Amino acid sequence: MRVSLLTAGWTTHPAGIARRGAGRAPVRFPALVVVVEHPDGVVLFDTGYAPRVREAMARGLDRVYGGLLPVHVEPDASAAAQLAARGVDPAGVRYVVLSHLHADHVGGLLDFPAARVVADPDAVALARRVRGFGRLRRGLLPALLPDDLPDRLVDPASLPPAAAADLDPLTGARDLLGDGRLLVVPLPGHSAGHLGLVVRTPGADLVLVGDAAWHTRAVTHGELPHPVARAVTADWAAYRGTLAALDDLARRRTGVLVLPSHDEDAIAAARAVLGG
Repeated sequence: MRVSLLTAGWTTHPAGIARRGAGRAPVRFPALVVVVEHPDGVVLFDTGYAPRVREAMARGLDRVYGGLLPVHVEPDASAAAQLAARGVDPAGVRYVVLSHLHADHVGGLLDFPAARVVADPDAVALARRVRGFGRLRRGLLPALLPDDLPDRLVDPASLPPAAAADLDPLTGARDLLGDGRLLVVPLPGHSAGHLGLVVRTPGADLVLVGDAAWHTRAVTHGELPHPVARAVTADWAAYRGTLAALDDLARRRTGVLVLPSHDEDAIAAARAVLGG
């Protein structure tokens, strides 16, 4: 099983939004896509940005979204283009596990037309239903979701429960492919139905947390986002509880690597552990 970490575009934030007290200087937030080449097929964790995201953010109220989070992605930087350059047919991707439905995680989803999509069904239903300011506040762009998503959707609760006592205090793990190497885990708080993926590799248990943490120090040192981030957090108490659980897991077990989706230093460190 081969695991690769790609970045499909990026946006910018003032540093102090993601990490209170870090100042106003803009910092880059890469959109992580994790590619798992498993014997039973290719699995992606999130899909990053694609050029269509800029188009979706150019209309109506969504222009506010684009103004707050400017998208930088060239056509050859999309997840599909990078996979094709590596000899992996995007149409052959078997599963896409979505941490959640924000644009920097689902922007490339339309490029994987045959993949089954592991995501929280209630979150998908909300994304297709909500309108106006409520949709903007939740960071949702329904134009990025395939029309046939309900037909391809996999409810994590329908997957077999995993025997994963070593992931305590994380609970509710589900075995994606039946061999215990890819475990879908709920990581509530940041957005509705937020999911993580545990990838068991020879070098480490890679815990992909999406936006359950925006940077590693949120887990290791409790450095929370600016209070303004609460306005776009689905459940602040659950968010803090998830951070505490991840910290507990990482402290109790060696060989656990917690990887947020937007921490460039953490991505570089994980690449070193994985060997590229």
